[in-house]
Amino acid sequence: MDFLTTVAGFLAILTIIVFIHEMGHFLVARWCGVHVHTFSIGFGKELWHRFDRHGTRWRIAAVPLGGYVKFIDDANAASAGTESEEALAKMTPEERAGAFRLKPLWQRAAVVAAGPMANFILAIFVYAVVFGVYGVRMPEPVIDGIRDGGPAARAGLKAGDRVLSIGGTDVKTFDDIDSIVTTNGGRELDFIIDRGGGKLLIPVKLDNLKMKNFLDIEMDVGDIGANRLQDARIGLVSDNSPAQSAGLKPGDQIIAIDGRDIISFDSLAAIISPSAGKQLTFKVARGDERFEVPITPAAKQATLPDGKVIEVGRVGIAPELPAPVAVGPVQALYLGSVETWSILGKTLAGVRDIFVGRQSTDQIGGLTMMGEVTGKAMEAGFDSTLRLLAYFSVSIGLLNLFPIPVLDGGHLMFYAFEAVFRKPLPPKVQEIAFRIGFAVLLMLMVFANGNDIIRKAKTLFGSMG
Repeated sequence: MDFLTTVAGFLAILTIIVFIHEMGHFLVARWCGVHVHTFSIGFGKELWHRFDRHGTRWRIAAVPLGGYVKFIDDANAASAGTESEEALAKMTPEERAGAFRLKPLWQRAAVVAAGPMANFILAIFVYAVVFGVYGVRMPEPVIDGIRDGGPAARAGLKAGDRVLSIGGTDVKTFDDIDSIVTTNGGRELDFIIDRGGGKLLIPVKLDNLKMKNFLDIEMDVGDIGANRLQDARIGLVSDNSPAQSAGLKPGDQIIAIDGRDIISFDSLAAIISPSAGKQLTFKVARGDERFEVPITPAAKQATLPDGKVIEVGRVGIAPELPAPVAVGPVQALYLGSVETWSILGKTLAGVRDIFVGRQSTDQIGGLTMMGEVTGKAMEAGFDSTLRLLAYFSVSIGLLNLFPIPVLDGGHLMFYAFEAVFRKPLPPKVQEIAFRIGFAVLLMLMVFANGNDIIRKAKTLFGSMG
């Protein structure tokens, strides 16, 4: 996908998320009787504006990387060059009636919390649309295969076990198992399983593998050593891969490799992995056609649970996903809520793991990483783009709830203090806290975008070397 299209797509997604976030603040502020002076999408030089019947200035600015809602007391203080308290004292009675700072505590808290909540609602709605239009894949949470020596085998799990819950979290599909396992590498989790109609509790100590994602960022990923059998039908062929060079396409079924029958994607992987650099003959079924094609797996590095780095073969194919199941509007909204809640939990777990050193800070990225992810999602299709919009919306909503002054979460922290001690923090203390919060936020932005620069430099110099 070309650069300009990716940038346009990323800015469109970001603008939608920002607009919904600020609209949350705006609507609850109006409901609470707060006079909104300005609703801005973007920062800097104004490109367009109009006034509504309530006197709110709606504007679009030149830098489309955020937005804000400004209330009448903030606007008066800024225009007069005075502190907010001084500006409040000079207001007319009509202006004071619409001043945000003079509203009851619960209304101020509601206005501030409404922005992140609007982001979560947007995510639920978008996921519901995706599930309702494209359907939902629901592979049964039944273990088909156990890898010898893996965590599942060591714990005593068996083929045919149906997983009911993991670590207290209910499991409905095999994707739920993957989601929980991959984010809990190295931890011991209690698996509740159904084996022949009886329930068993089996503690499983998950392995922790180091793997690189599609942006070439190394991540710690949990592994259980158990899977469900997947038909050896190709669902995805990676760009510039041996499989693509050989002419394989999505929908092709691998029948045999070097004369050995292939009954599942696992048996296919078992032959390819130890064959890096060795030419293999693939027998392929494409509709009614049968043909053979030579493919040499590329050598890739993989890290074993014991830390040993080995070389494995990869041809660049992924299995075909189960056919999606149609769902109605109510179920789609429910599943959208579940997905949003799941992303919140996984994001918080990821942040925790980064702080305690269980995950690398290389995963923190800025605008460049977000743009790259957007480009990949747009290439994958409109449904993937919608999913990314929802994911970004959840992430931005959650980020805004972090207790950092200048963010919504910082304001809510101040309001919590006011609720407990029956008085607000002194203005001087709030001013110092906001300066510290701004510095922290600025450092995070520099660090995240610095990671992007370092990652790009490594990719550039690596390709040159």
